Amino acid sequence: MIPSITRYASTRDLLVAAQHQARYRHGHPRARIIAAWRSVPDLPEPGTAEFDALAADLDADLVRLRPSRERRPGRERDVWHCTLRAHPDAPPLPDACWADTAHRVLAATGIAPAGDPLACRWIALRVDSHEVRIIAPLARQDGRLPYLDRDLSRAHAVCQLVDFESRRAPVAASHSPHAHPVRSPRPPAWAPAPAPTGHRSR
Repeated sequence: MIPSITRYASTRDLLVAAQHQARYRHGHPRARIIAAWRSVPDLPEPGTAEFDALAADLDADLVRLRPSRERRPGRERDVWHCTLRAHPDAPPLPDACWADTAHRVLAATGIAPAGDPLACRWIALRVDSHEVRIIAPLARQDGRLPYLDRDLSRAHAVCQLVDFESRRAPVAASHSPHAHPVRSPRPPAWAPAPAPTGHRSR
């Protein structure tokens, strides 16, 4: 899994781009939200008619804390965008795995630390069987800016750990109590007999 991080000025443009990409990917006619800063069923779906509502919901803290950004369109690149891509030949990951990875990336980069109710708003959109996009306007609900230090390096570290864990999963399954027991091979017929009790071999 490889992350790519960029900054944009418009949350809505990112939503439109994600929907446009999903439309041309097999099996994904619509980008769908797999995780967010709050309950996913309570959010507007990223369809054409709901773009404005979803973008406004994500940008609520930006507009409240920095209203001047609306008067300078394109000047403020304060929308964080992270694309997570898995290898195209790898088996598709379930939504739960992608959602867990998104949570870990956001926590590691400082955008949405675990257990922080005042963190930035964000959503994770699945646009393909091997790609997820995370969109996060950079404004915390308490008015502070998120502390972003080496966000790309931290995202890379999370993705490497996820890949390592996924490779270990089949190995761990083979050692589970439900796995077939491995029989020890019989010793060869020519193996020497054990020394008698009390005799020390040289």
